[in-house]
Amino acid sequence: MKLILCAALAVMTGVAGAAVNRCVDAEGHVLLTDTDCPEGNRSEDFMERVPVAVTSSVPAVQTPRSRWADLPRPLARKTVSTDVATLQAARQSLQMQDELHKQRRLLSSR
Repeated sequence: MKLILCAALAVMTGVAGAAVNRCVDAEGHVLLTDTDCPEGNRSEDFMERVPVAVTSSVPAVQTPRSRWADLPRPLARKTVSTDVATLQAARQSLQMQDELHKQRRLLSSR
């Protein structure tokens, strides 16, 4: 379902755009606009569609580079592994602690 949604959104962004009108006044000044031409100007064919990215008014901002970006990276990451014996000992320790707490609660409730 997510794949279908992503594909539909990708297709719709390619279709989105703005029609551009080229308006020329009596003195020959050219005005490019996405609205109708003002009175006294003649309209000329310019472009059928302009991509949305070109018409957006958001300036491109370069993000600052992280101070950690240029640090050397290790060649291989170390994996943390815990063996079975350690896990069994930890489980037994926790079970013993639970038993002690249970006994203390029983004694304190009397």
